[in-house]
Amino acid sequence: MLPKEELNTLIAKRGILKGLNSTLGITAIVMTVVFILYAVLLGKTASEQFIGIKTWIENTLGWYYILVMFMAFVVCVYLMCSRVGKIRLGRDTDRPEFSNFAWFSMLFGCGTGAGMLFFSMSEPMIHFASQWSGGNPFLSSEVKAAVADFFAAKQAALDKGLMPGDAGFPVPNDLVADAAAGGIKLTVFHWGTIAWSMYAVVGLSLAYFAFRKGLPLSIRSALYPLIGQRIYGPIGHTVDILAVFGTIFGIATTLGLGVNQIGAGLVSLGVLEKATQTVTVVSILLITVIATLSATSGVARGIKRLSTLNTWICLVILAYFMLVTDTNYLVASSITALGDYLTEGISMTLWTARSGEERTWQGGWTIFYWGWWMAWSAFVGMFIARISRGRTIREFVLGVMLIPSVVALVWFGVIGSAGIHQSLYGADMTIYNAAINDWDYAGTLYNSFDVLTPGTLAVLAKMAALVVVVIFFVTSADSGTLVLGRLLAFGQRPPVQQRILWGMALGAVTLIILLLGGDLALKSLQAASIAGALPFTFVLLAMMYGLVKSLREDSEQFIDNEEHIRRLIEQEVSDLS
Repeated sequence: MLPKEELNTLIAKRGILKGLNSTLGITAIVMTVVFILYAVLLGKTASEQFIGIKTWIENTLGWYYILVMFMAFVVCVYLMCSRVGKIRLGRDTDRPEFSNFAWFSMLFGCGTGAGMLFFSMSEPMIHFASQWSGGNPFLSSEVKAAVADFFAAKQAALDKGLMPGDAGFPVPNDLVADAAAGGIKLTVFHWGTIAWSMYAVVGLSLAYFAFRKGLPLSIRSALYPLIGQRIYGPIGHTVDILAVFGTIFGIATTLGLGVNQIGAGLVSLGVLEKATQTVTVVSILLITVIATLSATSGVARGIKRLSTLNTWICLVILAYFMLVTDTNYLVASSITALGDYLTEGISMTLWTARSGEERTWQGGWTIFYWGWWMAWSAFVGMFIARISRGRTIREFVLGVMLIPSVVALVWFGVIGSAGIHQSLYGADMTIYNAAINDWDYAGTLYNSFDVLTPGTLAVLAKMAALVVVVIFFVTSADSGTLVLGRLLAFGQRPPVQQRILWGMALGAVTLIILLLGGDLALKSLQAASIAGALPFTFVLLAMMYGLVKSLREDSEQFIDNEEHIRRLIEQEVSDLS
Protein backbone atom coordinates (compact mmCIF):
# COMPACT_ATOMS: atom_id res chain seq x y z
CA MET A 1 0.00 0.00 0.00
CA LEU A 2 1.06 3.65 -0.30
CA PRO A 3 3.14 5.15 2.53
CA LYS A 4 1.08 7.17 5.02
CA GLU A 5 2.38 10.57 3.90
CA GLU A 6 1.61 9.78 0.24
CA LEU A 7 -1.83 8.49 1.17
CA ASN A 8 -2.58 11.74 3.02
CA THR A 9 -1.49 13.70 -0.04
CA LEU A 10 -3.84 11.66 -2.23
CA ILE A 11 -6.71 12.22 0.20
CA ALA A 12 -6.07 15.94 -0.05
CA LYS A 13 -6.07 15.65 -3.83
CA ARG A 14 -9.56 14.14 -3.75
CA GLY A 15 -10.93 17.54 -2.87
CA ILE A 16 -10.02 18.93 -6.28
CA LEU A 17 -10.83 15.84 -8.37
CA LYS A 18 -14.34 17.01 -9.20
CA GLY A 19 -13.00 20.15 -10.79
CA LEU A 20 -10.46 18.17 -12.77
CA ASN A 21 -13.15 15.69 -13.82
CA SER A 22 -15.22 18.53 -15.20
CA THR A 23 -12.29 20.04 -17.10
CA LEU A 24 -11.19 16.70 -18.53
CA GLY A 25 -14.72 15.74 -19.49
CA ILE A 26 -15.36 19.03 -21.28
CA THR A 27 -12.03 18.73 -23.14
CA ALA A 28 -12.80 15.19 -24.27
CA ILE A 29 -16.31 16.12 -25.40
CA VAL A 30 -15.04 19.16 -27.34
CA MET A 31 -12.36 17.09 -29.08
CA THR A 32 -14.89 14.39 -29.94
CA VAL A 33 -17.25 16.98 -31.41
CA VAL A 34 -14.38 18.48 -33.42
CA PHE A 35 -13.58 15.04 -34.80
CA ILE A 36 -17.23 14.42 -35.73
CA LEU A 37 -17.48 17.81 -37.48
CA TYR A 38 -14.24 17.09 -39.30
CA ALA A 39 -15.63 13.77 -40.57
CA VAL A 40 -18.96 15.38 -41.50
CA LEU A 41 -17.48 18.29 -43.41
CA LEU A 42 -14.80 16.36 -45.29
CA GLY A 43 -16.66 13.06 -45.79
CA LYS A 44 -14.70 10.77 -48.12
CA THR A 45 -11.71 13.09 -47.96
CA ALA A 46 -11.42 12.42 -44.23
CA SER A 47 -11.63 8.69 -44.89
CA GLU A 48 -8.89 8.93 -47.49
CA GLN A 49 -6.73 10.86 -45.05
CA PHE A 50 -7.15 8.18 -42.36
CA ILE A 51 -6.17 5.53 -44.89
CA GLY A 52 -3.17 7.64 -45.94
CA ILE A 53 -1.95 7.82 -42.35
CA LYS A 54 -2.38 4.06 -42.04
CA THR A 55 -0.33 3.49 -45.20
CA TRP A 56 2.46 5.70 -43.87
CA ILE A 57 2.51 3.76 -40.59
CA GLU A 58 2.64 0.45 -42.47
CA ASN A 59 5.57 1.60 -44.61
CA THR A 60 7.61 3.22 -41.86
CA LEU A 61 6.55 2.01 -38.40
CA GLY A 62 5.32 -1.55 -38.85
CA TRP A 63 8.45 -2.82 -37.07
CA TYR A 64 7.68 -0.52 -34.13
CA TYR A 65 4.19 -1.94 -33.64
CA ILE A 66 5.65 -5.44 -33.77
CA LEU A 67 8.24 -4.68 -31.09
CA VAL A 68 5.68 -3.02 -28.78
CA MET A 69 3.44 -6.10 -28.95
CA PHE A 70 6.39 -8.42 -28.37
CA MET A 71 7.50 -6.40 -25.35
CA ALA A 72 4.03 -6.75 -23.83
CA PHE A 73 4.29 -10.52 -24.26
CA VAL A 74 7.73 -10.62 -22.63
CA VAL A 75 6.56 -8.53 -19.66
CA CYS A 76 3.56 -10.82 -19.11
CA VAL A 77 5.68 -13.98 -19.19
CA TYR A 78 8.19 -12.43 -16.79
CA LEU A 79 5.53 -11.36 -14.28
CA MET A 80 3.73 -14.68 -14.48
CA CYS A 81 6.87 -16.70 -13.81
CA SER A 82 8.52 -14.42 -11.24
CA ARG A 83 7.97 -14.23 -7.49
CA VAL A 84 5.59 -11.28 -7.91
CA GLY A 85 3.00 -13.70 -9.31
CA LYS A 86 1.66 -14.42 -5.83
CA ILE A 87 0.87 -10.76 -5.12
CA ARG A 88 -2.89 -10.19 -5.00
CA LEU A 89 -4.66 -7.40 -6.87
CA GLY A 90 -6.06 -5.81 -3.75
CA ARG A 91 -5.65 -6.52 -0.08
CA ASP A 92 -4.20 -9.88 0.82
CA THR A 93 -7.61 -10.89 2.15
CA ASP A 94 -9.52 -9.91 -1.02
CA ARG A 95 -11.04 -12.65 -3.19
CA PRO A 96 -12.51 -12.52 -6.75
CA GLU A 97 -15.92 -10.90 -7.14
CA PHE A 98 -16.97 -13.07 -10.10
CA SER A 99 -16.81 -16.81 -10.74
CA ASN A 100 -14.27 -18.07 -13.27
CA PHE A 101 -16.99 -18.81 -15.83
CA ALA A 102 -18.53 -15.34 -15.52
CA TRP A 103 -15.06 -13.78 -15.61
CA PHE A 104 -14.06 -15.61 -18.81
CA SER A 105 -17.42 -14.82 -20.40
CA MET A 106 -17.02 -11.09 -19.74
CA LEU A 107 -13.47 -11.15 -21.16
CA PHE A 108 -14.90 -12.13 -24.54
CA GLY A 109 -18.21 -10.30 -24.37
CA CYS A 110 -16.40 -7.01 -23.91
CA GLY A 111 -13.12 -7.89 -25.59
CA THR A 112 -12.77 -9.53 -28.97
CA GLY A 113 -15.96 -11.58 -29.25
CA ALA A 114 -17.58 -9.49 -31.99
CA GLY A 115 -14.45 -9.59 -34.15
CA MET A 116 -13.95 -13.30 -33.63
CA LEU A 117 -17.45 -13.98 -34.91
CA PHE A 118 -16.98 -11.63 -37.86
CA PHE A 119 -13.74 -13.30 -39.01
CA SER A 120 -14.56 -16.81 -37.72
CA MET A 121 -14.66 -18.54 -41.10
CA SER A 122 -13.48 -15.94 -43.59
CA GLU A 123 -10.04 -15.23 -42.13
CA PRO A 124 -8.82 -18.86 -41.98
CA MET A 125 -10.11 -19.33 -45.53
CA ILE A 126 -8.30 -16.22 -46.78
CA HIS A 127 -4.99 -17.20 -45.15
CA PHE A 128 -5.43 -20.66 -46.62
CA ALA A 129 -6.24 -19.83 -50.24
CA SER A 130 -6.14 -16.10 -51.07
CA GLN A 131 -3.30 -14.78 -53.19
CA TRP A 132 -3.95 -11.12 -52.30
CA SER A 133 -0.64 -9.25 -52.20
CA GLY A 134 1.30 -12.50 -52.23
CA GLY A 135 -0.96 -14.26 -49.73
CA ASN A 136 0.03 -15.88 -46.45
CA PRO A 137 3.78 -15.11 -46.08
CA PHE A 138 4.32 -18.19 -43.90
CA LEU A 139 3.42 -20.55 -46.76
CA SER A 140 5.94 -21.46 -49.45
CA SER A 141 5.35 -20.58 -53.09
CA GLU A 142 5.06 -24.31 -53.82
CA VAL A 143 2.24 -24.69 -51.29
CA LYS A 144 0.40 -21.63 -52.62
CA ALA A 145 0.66 -22.94 -56.18
CA ALA A 146 -0.73 -26.32 -55.10
CA VAL A 147 -3.77 -24.66 -53.53
CA ALA A 148 -4.44 -22.53 -56.61
CA ASP A 149 -4.09 -25.57 -58.91
CA PHE A 150 -6.43 -27.65 -56.76
CA PHE A 151 -9.28 -25.15 -56.80
CA ALA A 152 -8.85 -24.49 -60.51
CA ALA A 153 -9.09 -28.23 -61.11
CA LYS A 154 -12.11 -28.54 -58.80
CA GLN A 155 -13.98 -25.76 -60.60
CA ALA A 156 -13.24 -27.38 -63.94
CA ALA A 157 -14.49 -30.74 -62.65
CA LEU A 158 -17.70 -29.19 -61.32
CA ASP A 159 -18.25 -27.47 -64.68
CA LYS A 160 -18.10 -30.91 -66.29
CA GLY A 161 -20.76 -32.21 -63.93
CA LEU A 162 -18.41 -34.33 -61.84
CA MET A 163 -18.96 -34.80 -58.11
CA PRO A 164 -16.61 -35.68 -55.22
CA GLY A 165 -15.66 -39.36 -55.48
CA ASP A 166 -16.10 -39.48 -59.26
CA ALA A 167 -13.16 -40.46 -61.44
CA GLY A 168 -11.28 -37.32 -62.43
CA PHE A 169 -12.47 -35.24 -59.48
CA PRO A 170 -9.38 -33.68 -57.80
CA VAL A 171 -8.25 -34.79 -54.35
CA PRO A 172 -6.20 -32.41 -52.15
CA ASN A 173 -2.57 -33.46 -51.66
CA ASP A 174 -0.20 -32.95 -48.71
CA LEU A 175 0.76 -29.45 -49.85
CA VAL A 176 -2.88 -28.37 -49.79
CA ALA A 177 -3.21 -29.88 -46.31
CA ASP A 178 -0.19 -27.84 -45.21
CA ALA A 179 -1.88 -24.67 -46.47
CA ALA A 180 -5.06 -25.51 -44.54
CA ALA A 181 -3.08 -25.89 -41.30
CA GLY A 182 -1.21 -22.67 -42.08
CA GLY A 183 -4.46 -20.75 -42.48
CA ILE A 184 -5.69 -21.78 -39.03
CA LYS A 185 -2.29 -21.16 -37.42
CA LEU A 186 -2.02 -17.62 -38.75
CA THR A 187 -5.54 -16.76 -37.63
CA VAL A 188 -4.88 -18.06 -34.10
CA PHE A 189 -1.65 -16.03 -34.09
CA HIS A 190 -3.61 -12.83 -34.75
CA TRP A 191 -6.22 -13.54 -32.05
CA GLY A 192 -4.22 -15.45 -29.48
CA THR A 193 -1.49 -14.94 -26.90
CA ILE A 194 0.20 -11.88 -28.38
CA ALA A 195 -3.06 -9.95 -28.69
CA TRP A 196 -4.14 -10.76 -25.15
CA SER A 197 -0.70 -9.93 -23.76
CA MET A 198 -1.39 -6.28 -24.52
CA TYR A 199 -4.72 -6.44 -22.72
CA ALA A 200 -3.09 -8.26 -19.81
CA VAL A 201 -0.37 -5.62 -19.37
CA VAL A 202 -2.83 -2.72 -19.32
CA GLY A 203 -5.42 -4.52 -17.20
CA LEU A 204 -2.83 -5.72 -14.71
CA SER A 205 -1.27 -2.29 -14.39
CA LEU A 206 -4.61 -0.61 -13.76
CA ALA A 207 -5.80 -3.25 -11.31
CA TYR A 208 -2.52 -3.24 -9.40
CA PHE A 209 -2.29 0.52 -8.91
CA ALA A 210 -5.99 0.89 -8.17
CA PHE A 211 -6.63 -2.07 -5.87
CA ARG A 212 -3.17 -2.56 -4.38
CA LYS A 213 -1.90 1.02 -4.22
CA GLY A 214 -5.15 2.90 -3.71
CA LEU A 215 -4.90 5.10 -6.81
CA PRO A 216 -7.88 5.91 -9.08
CA LEU A 217 -8.83 3.24 -11.63
CA SER A 218 -7.57 5.40 -14.49
CA ILE A 219 -4.85 5.13 -17.15
CA ARG A 220 -2.86 7.98 -15.62
CA SER A 221 -2.43 6.00 -12.39
CA ALA A 222 -0.14 3.54 -14.18
CA LEU A 223 2.41 6.34 -14.59
CA TYR A 224 2.60 7.08 -10.86
CA PRO A 225 5.97 5.27 -10.41
CA LEU A 226 7.45 7.54 -13.09
CA ILE A 227 5.95 10.98 -12.48
CA GLY A 228 4.34 10.75 -9.04
CA GLN A 229 1.78 13.44 -8.18
CA ARG A 230 2.07 14.95 -11.67
CA ILE A 231 -0.46 12.36 -12.84
CA TYR A 232 -3.03 14.91 -11.63
CA GLY A 233 -1.65 17.59 -13.97
CA PRO A 234 -1.44 18.13 -17.73
CA ILE A 235 0.51 14.91 -18.34
CA GLY A 236 -2.21 12.86 -16.71
CA HIS A 237 -4.91 14.70 -18.66
CA THR A 238 -3.09 14.04 -21.93
CA VAL A 239 -2.71 10.33 -21.16
CA ASP A 240 -6.41 9.93 -20.40
CA ILE A 241 -7.41 11.89 -23.51
CA LEU A 242 -5.26 9.57 -25.66
CA ALA A 243 -6.97 6.61 -24.00
CA VAL A 244 -10.38 8.13 -24.75
CA PHE A 245 -9.62 8.52 -28.44
CA GLY A 246 -8.05 5.07 -28.70
CA THR A 247 -11.18 3.63 -27.10
CA ILE A 248 -13.50 5.53 -29.43
CA PHE A 249 -11.66 4.42 -32.58
CA GLY A 250 -11.32 0.84 -31.38
CA ILE A 251 -14.97 0.44 -30.47
CA ALA A 252 -16.11 2.25 -33.61
CA THR A 253 -14.19 -0.31 -35.68
CA THR A 254 -15.87 -3.17 -33.84
CA LEU A 255 -19.30 -1.60 -34.21
CA GLY A 256 -18.66 -1.12 -37.92
CA LEU A 257 -17.85 -4.81 -38.29
CA GLY A 258 -20.91 -5.69 -36.23
CA VAL A 259 -23.24 -3.63 -38.42
CA ASN A 260 -21.93 -5.41 -41.52
CA GLN A 261 -22.60 -8.78 -39.95
CA ILE A 262 -26.08 -7.82 -38.75
CA GLY A 263 -26.95 -6.68 -42.28
CA ALA A 264 -25.51 -9.86 -43.80
CA GLY A 265 -27.50 -11.97 -41.35
CA LEU A 266 -30.78 -10.23 -42.12
CA VAL A 267 -30.16 -10.62 -45.87
CA SER A 268 -29.28 -14.30 -45.44
CA LEU A 269 -32.48 -14.89 -43.46
CA GLY A 270 -34.53 -13.23 -46.19
CA VAL A 271 -35.67 -10.39 -43.94
CA LEU A 272 -34.00 -7.87 -46.27
CA GLU A 273 -33.23 -7.94 -49.96
CA LYS A 274 -29.93 -6.17 -49.40
CA ALA A 275 -28.11 -4.26 -46.67
CA THR A 276 -28.74 -0.53 -47.06
CA GLN A 277 -27.81 2.64 -45.25
CA THR A 278 -31.18 2.48 -43.54
CA VAL A 279 -30.18 -0.86 -42.03
CA THR A 280 -26.91 0.68 -40.87
CA VAL A 281 -28.65 3.61 -39.21
CA VAL A 282 -31.35 1.52 -37.54
CA SER A 283 -28.85 -1.10 -36.34
CA ILE A 284 -26.50 1.42 -34.76
CA LEU A 285 -29.27 3.46 -33.19
CA LEU A 286 -31.05 0.42 -31.78
CA ILE A 287 -27.91 -1.25 -30.44
CA THR A 288 -26.60 2.03 -29.01
CA VAL A 289 -29.83 2.57 -27.09
CA ILE A 290 -29.82 -1.01 -25.76
CA ALA A 291 -26.14 -0.79 -24.81
CA THR A 292 -26.62 2.53 -23.05
CA LEU A 293 -29.56 1.18 -21.07
CA SER A 294 -27.51 -1.89 -20.15
CA ALA A 295 -24.60 0.30 -19.05
CA THR A 296 -26.82 2.09 -16.56
CA SER A 297 -27.47 -1.23 -14.78
CA GLY A 298 -23.79 -1.82 -14.02
CA VAL A 299 -21.32 -4.64 -14.65
CA ALA A 300 -22.71 -7.22 -12.26
CA ARG A 301 -26.13 -7.25 -13.86
CA GLY A 302 -26.20 -6.04 -17.48
CA ILE A 303 -22.84 -7.04 -18.92
CA LYS A 304 -22.41 -10.19 -16.82
CA ARG A 305 -25.79 -11.64 -17.78
CA LEU A 306 -25.46 -10.83 -21.49
CA SER A 307 -21.89 -12.19 -21.65
CA THR A 308 -22.80 -15.42 -19.90
CA LEU A 309 -25.80 -15.94 -22.23
CA ASN A 310 -23.58 -15.33 -25.25
CA THR A 311 -21.02 -17.85 -24.09
CA TRP A 312 -23.66 -20.58 -23.98
CA ILE A 313 -24.93 -19.68 -27.47
CA CYS A 314 -21.37 -19.75 -28.82
CA LEU A 315 -20.93 -23.24 -27.36
CA VAL A 316 -24.08 -24.30 -29.22
CA ILE A 317 -22.67 -22.90 -32.49
CA LEU A 318 -19.41 -24.82 -31.97
CA ALA A 319 -21.39 -27.99 -31.28
CA TYR A 320 -23.34 -27.42 -34.52
CA PHE A 321 -20.18 -27.39 -36.64
CA MET A 322 -18.77 -30.39 -34.81
CA LEU A 323 -21.93 -32.38 -35.55
CA VAL A 324 -22.54 -31.42 -39.20
CA THR A 325 -18.92 -31.57 -40.41
CA ASP A 326 -16.17 -34.19 -40.24
CA THR A 327 -15.39 -34.08 -36.49
CA ASN A 328 -12.10 -35.93 -36.88
CA TYR A 329 -10.91 -33.37 -39.42
CA LEU A 330 -11.83 -30.44 -37.16
CA VAL A 331 -10.08 -31.94 -34.13
CA ALA A 332 -6.99 -32.94 -36.10
CA SER A 333 -6.79 -29.51 -37.71
CA SER A 334 -7.03 -27.73 -34.36
CA ILE A 335 -4.38 -29.92 -32.74
CA THR A 336 -2.04 -29.43 -35.71
CA ALA A 337 -2.52 -25.66 -35.52
CA LEU A 338 -1.71 -25.75 -31.80
CA GLY A 339 1.54 -27.61 -32.40
CA ASP A 340 2.56 -25.31 -35.23
CA TYR A 341 1.78 -22.21 -33.18
CA LEU A 342 3.73 -23.43 -30.16
CA THR A 343 6.80 -24.15 -32.25
CA GLU A 344 6.65 -21.12 -34.57
CA GLY A 345 4.87 -18.47 -32.50
CA ILE A 346 7.95 -16.40 -31.58
CA SER A 347 9.32 -16.32 -35.13
CA MET A 348 5.89 -15.31 -36.43
CA THR A 349 5.68 -12.56 -33.83
CA LEU A 350 9.00 -11.03 -34.88
CA TRP A 351 8.56 -11.51 -38.63
CA THR A 352 8.74 -8.09 -40.31
CA ALA A 353 7.88 -7.34 -43.93
CA ARG A 354 10.72 -6.21 -46.18
CA SER A 355 9.33 -5.93 -49.71
CA GLY A 356 6.52 -3.65 -50.81
CA GLU A 357 4.16 -6.57 -51.38
CA GLU A 358 4.92 -8.02 -47.96
CA ARG A 359 4.36 -4.63 -46.30
CA THR A 360 0.98 -4.34 -47.99
CA TRP A 361 -0.03 -7.76 -46.71
CA GLN A 362 1.31 -7.24 -43.20
CA GLY A 363 -0.27 -3.78 -43.00
CA GLY A 364 -3.64 -5.14 -44.08
CA TRP A 365 -3.56 -7.95 -41.54
CA THR A 366 -1.01 -8.11 -38.72
CA ILE A 367 -0.32 -4.38 -38.30
CA PHE A 368 -4.05 -3.67 -38.51
CA TYR A 369 -4.66 -6.17 -35.72
CA TRP A 370 -1.80 -4.88 -33.56
CA GLY A 371 -3.07 -1.31 -33.96
CA TRP A 372 -6.60 -2.46 -33.16
CA TRP A 373 -5.45 -4.26 -30.00
CA MET A 374 -3.44 -1.22 -28.87
CA ALA A 375 -6.36 1.12 -29.52
CA TRP A 376 -8.60 -1.25 -27.56
CA SER A 377 -6.10 -1.85 -24.75
CA ALA A 378 -7.22 1.10 -22.59
CA PHE A 379 -10.85 0.09 -22.94
CA VAL A 380 -10.44 -3.69 -22.56
CA GLY A 381 -7.65 -3.32 -19.99
CA MET A 382 -9.72 -1.08 -17.74
CA PHE A 383 -12.74 -3.35 -18.02
CA ILE A 384 -10.65 -6.45 -17.22
CA ALA A 385 -9.14 -4.62 -14.26
CA ARG A 386 -12.61 -3.71 -13.01
CA ILE A 387 -13.73 -7.37 -12.96
CA SER A 388 -10.45 -8.85 -11.62
CA ARG A 389 -10.09 -7.48 -8.12
CA GLY A 390 -8.92 -10.12 -5.65
CA ARG A 391 -7.09 -12.35 -8.14
CA THR A 392 -3.35 -12.97 -7.88
CA ILE A 393 -1.06 -11.63 -10.59
CA ARG A 394 -0.23 -15.15 -11.75
CA GLU A 395 -3.90 -16.11 -11.89
CA PHE A 396 -4.71 -12.90 -13.74
CA VAL A 397 -2.00 -13.28 -16.39
CA LEU A 398 -2.72 -16.98 -16.93
CA GLY A 399 -6.43 -16.29 -17.25
CA VAL A 400 -6.16 -13.28 -19.55
CA MET A 401 -3.35 -14.60 -21.77
CA LEU A 402 -3.82 -18.34 -22.03
CA ILE A 403 -7.53 -19.07 -21.65
CA PRO A 404 -8.62 -16.68 -24.47
CA SER A 405 -5.84 -18.13 -26.65
CA VAL A 406 -7.19 -21.64 -26.12
CA VAL A 407 -10.70 -20.40 -26.89
CA ALA A 408 -9.43 -18.71 -30.09
CA LEU A 409 -7.76 -21.98 -31.10
CA VAL A 410 -10.98 -23.94 -30.58
CA TRP A 411 -13.18 -21.28 -32.19
CA PHE A 412 -11.17 -20.79 -35.37
CA GLY A 413 -9.99 -24.39 -35.39
CA VAL A 414 -13.58 -25.64 -35.50
CA ILE A 415 -15.37 -23.00 -37.58
CA GLY A 416 -12.46 -22.15 -39.86
CA SER A 417 -11.64 -25.81 -40.45
CA ALA A 418 -15.31 -26.49 -41.21
CA GLY A 419 -15.19 -23.94 -44.02
CA ILE A 420 -11.89 -25.28 -45.35
CA HIS A 421 -13.10 -28.89 -45.21
CA GLN A 422 -16.28 -28.09 -47.11
CA SER A 423 -14.27 -26.14 -49.70
CA LEU A 424 -11.90 -29.08 -50.19
CA TYR A 425 -14.31 -32.02 -50.11
CA GLY A 426 -17.75 -30.49 -50.74
CA ALA A 427 -19.76 -30.59 -53.95
CA ASP A 428 -19.74 -26.85 -54.62
CA MET A 429 -17.58 -23.72 -54.33
CA THR A 430 -20.00 -21.52 -52.38
CA ILE A 431 -17.93 -21.01 -49.24
CA TYR A 432 -14.69 -20.70 -51.21
CA ASN A 433 -16.13 -18.05 -53.53
CA ALA A 434 -17.69 -16.07 -50.66
CA ALA A 435 -14.40 -15.83 -48.76
CA ILE A 436 -11.77 -15.78 -51.50
CA ASN A 437 -13.38 -14.24 -54.57
CA ASP A 438 -16.01 -12.01 -52.96
CA TRP A 439 -14.12 -11.17 -49.75
CA ASP A 440 -17.46 -11.39 -47.96
CA TYR A 441 -16.22 -11.46 -44.37
CA ALA A 442 -19.66 -11.21 -42.80
CA GLY A 443 -21.54 -13.38 -45.28
CA THR A 444 -19.19 -16.38 -45.43
CA LEU A 445 -20.39 -17.75 -42.09
CA TYR A 446 -24.07 -17.42 -43.03
CA ASN A 447 -23.44 -19.04 -46.42
CA SER A 448 -21.85 -22.01 -44.70
CA PHE A 449 -25.07 -22.79 -42.83
CA ASP A 450 -27.00 -23.11 -46.10
CA VAL A 451 -24.30 -25.34 -47.56
CA LEU A 452 -23.89 -27.64 -44.54
CA THR A 453 -27.53 -28.00 -43.44
CA PRO A 454 -29.95 -26.45 -45.94
CA GLY A 455 -33.43 -25.88 -44.57
CA THR A 456 -34.78 -25.32 -41.08
CA LEU A 457 -31.53 -26.11 -39.25
CA ALA A 458 -29.70 -23.50 -41.35
CA VAL A 459 -32.30 -20.88 -40.39
CA LEU A 460 -31.92 -21.71 -36.69
CA ALA A 461 -28.14 -21.54 -36.95
CA LYS A 462 -28.31 -18.16 -38.69
CA MET A 463 -30.63 -16.83 -36.01
CA ALA A 464 -28.26 -18.02 -33.27
CA ALA A 465 -25.31 -16.34 -35.00
CA LEU A 466 -27.32 -13.13 -35.41
CA VAL A 467 -28.24 -13.11 -31.72
CA VAL A 468 -24.58 -13.62 -30.79
CA VAL A 469 -23.34 -10.72 -32.91
CA VAL A 470 -26.07 -8.41 -31.55
CA ILE A 471 -25.16 -9.28 -27.96
CA PHE A 472 -21.44 -8.87 -28.67
CA PHE A 473 -22.29 -5.55 -30.27
CA VAL A 474 -24.25 -4.51 -27.18
CA THR A 475 -21.64 -5.63 -24.63
CA SER A 476 -18.80 -3.94 -26.53
CA ALA A 477 -20.64 -0.61 -26.64
CA ASP A 478 -21.96 -1.18 -23.12
CA SER A 479 -18.54 -1.74 -21.54
CA GLY A 480 -17.04 1.01 -23.70
CA THR A 481 -19.59 3.43 -22.29
CA LEU A 482 -18.68 2.45 -18.73
CA VAL A 483 -14.94 2.67 -19.42
CA LEU A 484 -15.16 6.08 -21.07
CA GLY A 485 -17.11 7.30 -18.07
CA ARG A 486 -14.50 5.95 -15.67
CA LEU A 487 -11.65 7.44 -17.70
CA LEU A 488 -13.17 10.86 -17.23
CA ALA A 489 -14.11 10.30 -13.59
CA PHE A 490 -10.68 9.20 -12.35
CA GLY A 491 -11.75 5.58 -12.11
CA GLN A 492 -14.85 6.30 -10.03
CA ARG A 493 -18.27 5.02 -11.04
CA PRO A 494 -19.53 7.54 -13.61
CA PRO A 495 -22.97 9.10 -13.15
CA VAL A 496 -25.82 7.80 -15.29
CA GLN A 497 -25.94 11.00 -17.36
CA GLN A 498 -22.30 10.62 -18.33
CA ARG A 499 -22.74 6.97 -19.33
CA ILE A 500 -25.69 7.94 -21.53
CA LEU A 501 -23.66 10.76 -23.10
CA TRP A 502 -20.73 8.52 -24.03
CA GLY A 503 -23.01 5.75 -25.23
CA MET A 504 -24.58 8.17 -27.68
CA ALA A 505 -21.15 9.55 -28.68
CA LEU A 506 -19.86 6.08 -29.60
CA GLY A 507 -22.89 5.45 -31.78
CA ALA A 508 -22.60 8.88 -33.41
CA VAL A 509 -18.91 8.49 -34.34
CA THR A 510 -19.50 5.06 -35.85
CA LEU A 511 -22.60 6.15 -37.73
CA ILE A 512 -20.99 9.27 -39.19
CA ILE A 513 -17.93 7.47 -40.51
CA LEU A 514 -19.97 4.62 -41.99
CA LEU A 515 -22.45 6.94 -43.70
CA LEU A 516 -20.04 9.56 -44.98
CA GLY A 517 -17.09 7.33 -45.77
CA GLY A 518 -18.82 5.63 -48.69
CA ASP A 519 -17.03 2.54 -50.01
CA LEU A 520 -14.03 3.44 -47.84
CA ALA A 521 -16.02 3.53 -44.60
CA LEU A 522 -14.90 0.27 -42.99
CA LYS A 523 -11.33 0.71 -44.23
CA SER A 524 -11.25 4.22 -42.79
CA LEU A 525 -12.42 2.89 -39.40
CA GLN A 526 -9.65 0.31 -39.47
CA ALA A 527 -7.16 2.99 -40.49
CA ALA A 528 -8.35 5.27 -37.70
CA SER A 529 -7.73 2.46 -35.19
CA ILE A 530 -4.13 2.05 -36.30
CA ALA A 531 -3.50 5.81 -36.41
CA GLY A 532 -5.19 6.36 -33.05
CA ALA A 533 -3.01 3.68 -31.47
CA LEU A 534 0.30 5.34 -32.43
CA PRO A 535 0.47 8.10 -29.78
CA PHE A 536 -0.88 5.73 -27.16
CA THR A 537 2.03 3.32 -27.71
CA PHE A 538 4.31 5.70 -25.79
CA VAL A 539 1.94 5.50 -22.83
CA LEU A 540 1.97 1.71 -23.11
CA LEU A 541 5.76 1.56 -22.99
CA ALA A 542 5.86 3.82 -19.94
CA MET A 543 3.14 1.72 -18.35
CA MET A 544 5.16 -1.49 -18.79
CA TYR A 545 8.25 0.05 -17.25
CA GLY A 546 6.35 1.56 -14.32
CA LEU A 547 4.52 -1.70 -13.62
CA VAL A 548 7.68 -3.80 -13.53
CA LYS A 549 9.49 -1.19 -11.43
CA SER A 550 6.71 -0.96 -8.84
CA LEU A 551 6.14 -4.71 -8.69
CA ARG A 552 9.82 -5.38 -8.07
CA GLU A 553 9.74 -2.99 -5.13
CA ASP A 554 6.49 -4.49 -3.87
CA SER A 555 7.84 -8.04 -4.16
CA GLU A 556 10.89 -7.18 -2.06
CA GLN A 557 8.60 -5.97 0.73
CA PHE A 558 6.36 -8.99 0.14
CA ILE A 559 9.30 -11.40 0.48
CA ASP A 560 10.66 -9.51 3.50
CA ASN A 561 7.31 -9.94 5.24
CA GLU A 562 7.30 -13.66 4.46
CA GLU A 563 10.84 -13.97 5.78
CA HIS A 564 9.85 -12.15 8.98
CA ILE A 565 6.91 -14.50 9.50
CA ARG A 566 9.13 -17.53 8.84
CA ARG A 567 11.61 -16.40 11.49
CA LEU A 568 8.77 -15.87 13.98
CA ILE A 569 7.51 -19.40 13.36
CA GLU A 570 11.00 -20.82 13.72
CA GLN A 571 11.41 -18.94 16.98
CA GLU A 572 8.11 -20.33 18.28
CA VAL A 573 9.17 -23.88 17.36
CA SER A 574 12.53 -23.34 19.04
CA ASP A 575 10.89 -22.06 22.21
CA LEU A 576 8.53 -25.03 22.34
CA SER A 577 11.37 -27.48 21.93
